[in-house]
Amino acid sequence: MDQDLIYSQYMYNYPHKTAYRKLVGIQFSDVKDQLYQGASNLYLHIPFCQSRCGFCNLFMINNADNSLIDRYLDAVSIQTEQMNLAPIRWSSFIIGGGTPLLLSAKQLTRLFQIVFDRMFVDMETYKVIETSPNDTTAEKISVLKSFGVNRVSIGVQSFVNSELKTLGRKHLEASAHQALSMLTTANFEAINIDIIYGIPHQTMATLQYSIEQVVRYHPDEIFLYPLYNTKQNEEIYLQYFAAKAQLLQSGYLQTSMRRFVKKGHIDMATTDSCGFENSLALGAGGRSYLGNLHFCTKYSKKMNFAAQIIDEFIQQSDKTAITNGYILSLEEKKRSYLIKNLFFYTGLSQQDYHLHFNNEVRIDFPIINDFIESNYCRLDGDRILLTETGMSLSDYLGPMFISPEVQTRSETWKDDLSN
Repeated sequence: MDQDLIYSQYMYNYPHKTAYRKLVGIQFSDVKDQLYQGASNLYLHIPFCQSRCGFCNLFMINNADNSLIDRYLDAVSIQTEQMNLAPIRWSSFIIGGGTPLLLSAKQLTRLFQIVFDRMFVDMETYKVIETSPNDTTAEKISVLKSFGVNRVSIGVQSFVNSELKTLGRKHLEASAHQALSMLTTANFEAINIDIIYGIPHQTMATLQYSIEQVVRYHPDEIFLYPLYNTKQNEEIYLQYFAAKAQLLQSGYLQTSMRRFVKKGHIDMATTDSCGFENSLALGAGGRSYLGNLHFCTKYSKKMNFAAQIIDEFIQQSDKTAITNGYILSLEEKKRSYLIKNLFFYTGLSQQDYHLHFNNEVRIDFPIINDFIESNYCRLDGDRILLTETGMSLSDYLGPMFISPEVQTRSETWKDDLSN
């Protein structure tokens, strides 16, 4: 196997935004009823960071002043008014980015007040937010606690200062420890820590050290990411297995290639199949999923274009406008459903697939039979599960389910705002 293909694509949702194109004739008022049909999640994108790290391809800008952030929150507030939603019992409310805790305590308070007042988020809603070590302060933690935030995810990436410098991170090991001490003392229901392997000049010993430091804080979840934008080699793949073994020995359960959960921690995921949840995004850069319609503002990895998109969102009169996205056919829904379930530790239920699509998954996707023969998957009663090898190769196997149309769209996507 070509080592460069092992981490070819992180498929956290399908299809990727690079497959999205211009949409016309679709109004939010025509599709918002999907939010009342079942489980729905609310997402708010904060596209601001202290700096861009070397591994980042997210929709964000750095060096945003408080005036721009305030105007962005003004725009989100107007957007929530224009959506004119009836009360919804959200399954979760997630604030991602960017780095949401880049906002001041005052701005964070306003953000929560907007979604509490206008979007029917309340203390009972499961709430998640992301942060980084330098942006984590006692004052901001106090705001999170006052609004009942349940889960905080912090991007540490490494506890070795030379590796942090290589990644372009602005924090040091000491500030990571300081932030984690404050977060653990605050007794959030769940804390997640992100760690990266495959950093240039990282060794097994330095990776082991970073994992040891993570485990010291007994986080409820740990996400272990490969460094995607670097030349892959066998050493990186071996680092994955070494870190995985260390986490399993420390009492964690692996639920995907990247996610490890403390045994005994109440996990929101169950053995039920997923893939038909709705999600509504606020702001610029976040994706919404309403039935077979996926949409968002335009996407760019380039900060100058991202800045233009953010400004357009702030300036546009109709902030609910749906102008960029992808309408999934039945075949694409099958692919989305399969990817969401097969690459999770509970696997894909063949019975559930038949119930939703009135066909056999191994007939629709005969490549699964090849996976079984190659020991990438195994059968456990009704379920198709990844083997240990298959789990380790999730980023190699997942792209095999991309349709020719989505593949062509992604390959012809240009990061120049013309799509």
